[in-house]
Order: sequence, then structure tokens, then C-alpha cells
Amino acid sequence: MPQTTARKRSSKRSSRRWRQPAPTAQWPAGAGAFASQFKGKDPRTNTSTNAPGGKPFIWHFFQARPGGGASPAGDGWPGAGEWQAAGGIKFGSLEVTEVRFPLFFRRHEFRPDSGGAGKFRGGPGGVAEIVVETAEPAVGNTAGDGVRYGACGILGGSDGTPHRYMLYSEGQPPRAIKTKEVGLVIHPNDVLVLESGGGGGWGDPGGREAAAAQRDLKNGFVTCAGQVPHPPASRVRPSPRDAGRGPG
Repeated sequence: MPQTTARKRSSKRSSRRWRQPAPTAQWPAGAGAFASQFKGKDPRTNTSTNAPGGKPFIWHFFQARPGGGASPAGDGWPGAGEWQAAGGIKFGSLEVTEVRFPLFFRRHEFRPDSGGAGKFRGGPGGVAEIVVETAEPAVGNTAGDGVRYGACGILGGSDGTPHRYMLYSEGQPPRAIKTKEVGLVIHPNDVLVLESGGGGGWGDPGGREAAAAQRDLKNGFVTCAGQVPHPPASRVRPSPRDAGRGPG
């Protein structure tokens, strides 16, 4: 009986210790998921052996994954993606995607100024600019979060930039894509600009080494020395609406 009591007391003391993590064990967040899927018909397969309008397709957006959170060990991974989804491993080949689906990637790159500032910087998110080359309207669905608030920084680190997905249609003002939409109509030659959020920063930005700050500039993760690494979304320059495969 005394031994049982001792074990119970020990368990209670252990539980109290677990509720008090050391500050260095606190890690900031990576940006959350903002998934999107598109379906339509591929006009390149419009032959007598296929359905009118072309072969139906469904495409799930895996490119331009969000940035990972920084940690006491260093900067967040660029384009790390969600931890349970193996991050950039699921990117796949853009060239193969363009062969298999009626899509043209005008650019696919890291999103500048998206990672949260800190002694260790949050990983940058990504940008994908895609022309939908269908002959008739396609339909999109989305599911996720993270367009209002970015990934949290910690211990003095700044938050990452939120996601921002935009739809550009000829003759229409740019339209923000919401995180939970069903039946989003995408017209032929519409342009999708999908910008994923950056990870949260760790620690006081004033403690960042000068060499690391210079690498940020050289790699294009930060665009201006001394600038807050993630300006508000209203100040981030949107991609121009250029039709087709033309320059720019």
C-alpha cells in the first residue's frame, strides 16, 4: 500500500513537470494548409474517341507549399509544406504536370518577404502562377485556413505572411479565392496566382547574424535590407495579369 501511494505521488509530480516546458523547447508554427482541386476537360484530347470537349481531368494543387517554422536549431525550411504531407516531396515535375493537364506554369518560385523575422527566420512560402488552358469553364474547390492570420512566431519572432490565392479573369477585377469554396468557376485562359504563407520566426530579430541576413538578401528570401521581412498583404505587389504564354 505505501508503495502504491508513492507511485501516485510520483506520477503527480511528473505531470506537473510536463506542464512547464523550458522556453527553448517552444517552436513556432509553420503555415497551415490551403488545398485546392480543379476539374474540367482537356481540349487537347478532343478526338472522336473521347467525350465532346475533351477528356475529363481532376488536378490537385501540390506546388508552392507553405514555409516551415523556425526553431532553436535554425531557420525554417523553405516550402516545407505541412508536416504530415512530406512537404516538397509531393511537388512533382511541372513539366509532367503541363503534359498531363491543360495548365501552363508561368512561374513557380519562393515567395519573397513571407517568412517571419527572428533570430532564426521562418521559411518562405511559394508562388505559383498558372494559366488554365481549357476551352470551356473548369470548376475549383478549396479547403483550408490561413488567409487571415499567418503562422505564429515565438519568443520575439514575427508571424509569417498569410496565404493569398487570387483568380484573374479577362475583363474582371482580381478575385480573392476563399479557403472554403465549392463550384468556383474558372474560365478559359484565367490565371491563378497562388501564394502560400511563410513560417513563423524564432527569437528576437535583433539577434540575427549579419551573415545570415546577407544570405536572405542574396537568396531573395528578403528583398530589402532593414525591411520587415513580410509586409502586409496590401503592400505585396500582385502579379500582373498577362494573358497566354507571352513574356513577363
